[in-house]
Amino acid sequence: MGTYPSLSQILMEGYPPEWVPFLIITGVLSVALMVLDVWMVIQHKSFSTSHPIQFISTVGVLQVFPLFAVMHFVGMLVPLSHDVTLYLCEGYEALTFLFFLRLVLTFLGGKKATKKALKGKETHLNVVPCCCFFCLPTVKFTRKYFIFCEFLIVLFAFYSIVIGFADLVITLDSSEGALGGVSTTFGIVYHIVLLVLLIFSIYGLSGIYHSAEDLLHHRGIVRKFLVYKIFTVGAKLLDVVTGTLVHQEVITDGFDYSSIFPASLRIRNIVAFIVVVGAAICFPLAIIFYSVKDYDKCEIKVNSKAIEVSAKEDQV
Repeated sequence: MGTYPSLSQILMEGYPPEWVPFLIITGVLSVALMVLDVWMVIQHKSFSTSHPIQFISTVGVLQVFPLFAVMHFVGMLVPLSHDVTLYLCEGYEALTFLFFLRLVLTFLGGKKATKKALKGKETHLNVVPCCCFFCLPTVKFTRKYFIFCEFLIVLFAFYSIVIGFADLVITLDSSEGALGGVSTTFGIVYHIVLLVLLIFSIYGLSGIYHSAEDLLHHRGIVRKFLVYKIFTVGAKLLDVVTGTLVHQEVITDGFDYSSIFPASLRIRNIVAFIVVVGAAICFPLAIIFYSVKDYDKCEIKVNSKAIEVSAKEDQV
C-alpha cells in the first residue's frame, strides 16, 4: 500500500498543490465544529446540576461529530497517524451506544424504573434490524430480556475498544514489516465481527425502545438516533472499504501522484474530506434534535400516579 510520509518529510517537501484547498476547507470546518461544540455545551451546561445524567449522555453522543471531524483532519495532516485516529473514532462511536442507552433510560426514570414500568409488557422480537423476520414471536418484557439487550450494547463497546486496540497494535507492527499477512487477515476478521456486533447492538437498543415506545413517542428518539448513527456508519463504511482496497493492493503505488504521497493516501484523504463535510452537515441537525427543551419535560416516574398522568396527557 506504499509508505506514508512522515511529518518532517511533509514539512520539507510540502503537500501536493492540488490538495491544499481541501486541507484548508477541512481545517476551517473542523475549527467551526469545535466552536459550535463549545456553544452547544454551554447551552446544555445550565442543566448539568438538575439533570446530570441526561446532560452527560446528551453531550457524550453529540461529541461524535467534532471528534470524527478533528481526527480525520489530523489524519490528513499527519498520514502516519491515520490508523490511530481511526481507532479513536471507532472506539468513541461504540461509547455513544452506551451514552444513548443511558439517555433513553433517563427519559424512562432510570434503569430500575424502566424494568418496573415495562415488566410483563408484550414486546415484538422482530424489531430493527430484524424487522423483516415476521416469524419471530411476541414475548413479555422481563428482566432477562432487558439484560440481554443491554449485554448486546456493552459487548459492541467492549469489542470495539479492546479488540480494536489489538487490531491497531498489529496494524502498526505490520507497517514495520513484522506482521504483514497477520495484519490483513486479522483486520478483515475484526471488521466483519464488528459489523455483526454493530447490528446486534442496534437490535438491543431497538428492543428496549420498542418496548417503551408509548412512553417515549414525544422524545423523538428515532431521529435522535438516526442523525448520528447514519453519519457514523457511513464514515465507518467509507474507511473500511478504502482500507480494504488499500490492503488488498487494488489501489497500488503505480498510481503515485507525488514523490512521497502514494495514491492510496490520496483516496484516504478524499474519504476524510467527505467525513468532515458530513459532520458539518449533521452536527447542526443533531443540536436541533437534542434540544435543551428535553430537560424541561418531566421525567417519567414509575408509579401508578405517574402512569395515570402520562395516559391522561396522551389522551389530551
